Amino acid sequence: MKYYLVGIKGTGMTSLACLLKDSGHFVVGSDVDDEFFTDEILKKKKIEVLSFSNKNITPEYTYIIGNAFDEKCEEVAKIILNDFEYYYYHDFIGKILDKNLICIAGTHGKTTTSYLLSQMLNKNSSYIIGDGSGYGTNVTHYLVLEACEYKDHFLSYSSLIALITNIELDHPDYFKNIKQVISSFQKFSNKSKTLIVNGDDVNARKLRHKNKISFGFEDYNDYIIKIVKEKNNGYDILLLEKRTNKKYKYFIPFLGKHMIYDYIGGVIVCIILGIMPYTNNLELPKRRLKSYEYGNTILIDDYAHHPTEIRSLYETLHLSYPNTKIKVIFQPHTYTRTLEFCEGFNKALSLFDDVYIEKVFTSAREPYNENLEEEVIKCFSNYKRFNIDVLKNVKKERKEVLVFLGAGRINKYIKQIINEKEV
Repeated sequence: MKYYLVGIKGTGMTSLACLLKDSGHFVVGSDVDDEFFTDEILKKKKIEVLSFSNKNITPEYTYIIGNAFDEKCEEVAKIILNDFEYYYYHDFIGKILDKNLICIAGTHGKTTTSYLLSQMLNKNSSYIIGDGSGYGTNVTHYLVLEACEYKDHFLSYSSLIALITNIELDHPDYFKNIKQVISSFQKFSNKSKTLIVNGDDVNARKLRHKNKISFGFEDYNDYIIKIVKEKNNGYDILLLEKRTNKKYKYFIPFLGKHMIYDYIGGVIVCIILGIMPYTNNLELPKRRLKSYEYGNTILIDDYAHHPTEIRSLYETLHLSYPNTKIKVIFQPHTYTRTLEFCEGFNKALSLFDDVYIEKVFTSAREPYNENLEEEVIKCFSNYKRFNIDVLKNVKKERKEVLVFLGAGRINKYIKQIINEKEV
């Protein structure tokens, strides 16, 4: 097959492009000319990326359109006008990819859980993950899929196993309240044969399913987690399967309670599938706690863009770099999320020793709006505004941590600092 992906630089679209290329298909795509971290992934896979132009659109392709694009995009308009075969990203996965789906959903932690699980299955699955990682083969039986709840896109998927990490209000441009979010997750759960939930999460615990399995630290869960020993580089864990009284021992090489949930969620999927989880040299997804050394200074690239995620990130950094000053440059993502959770963002960011706020990262989903940008400035009035001089003050001899935080492109400055190029 010949596939053309509109908006190919999006993390999910990049992952899908990689899966299709690995599976033997011809893949090309288009996007804006701005550089994203997914450019490097596509380049390594030798997938050509064109600039948006309706001249690219010809009858020879099956088109896959990124969820952020509609007929306002000239390419999408021509595809629909000419009645060429096309699918939106979530519809293509739900209708065309016929492997047994293992869907990882939840407000936080789904990328990390998906990525850890894909490694634990050790090539026994294909995968599409929201950090741009994708792998496809016609040999494996399962497809690990990070399933996003935004605009109910995950309702396109019917899964063999659905794992829900937690449920909290997010995407306030679509979900108006937590009741609506829980309702969507219930509909998603109904489309799975087996449901695994973080039973310590109050909202995930509310979900109903005839084949529901819970895990967590609390004794009422089906799988109970015990921390045997906390170390400076992770945790010795005992996992008790309450029904059989069977015990499993693991070392989790990451710090922070949220990392224990993500890791154990992946382990339980493996147990249900009857596969021994591969646990050697596990890595985190792209842009999750990615660290770089610049003399004595540690530069951190992290994708956290919700108050809960930022608090979890701080917990991990505080454990990893005790007695070290931790600064953050935060780039908010979407006006609606930023303004809806203004108080939560301020409380989470107050944990850091120094905070700088960059302009909101805008996209086709929510374009730049001068009035809303002013509202964001008011929201973060207690913090300094980011400018290039902040980067010029980063010194090799200083022992501190500087976090480049958010779902946008604030991480682009890290390479410039390390290479000591003019910023």
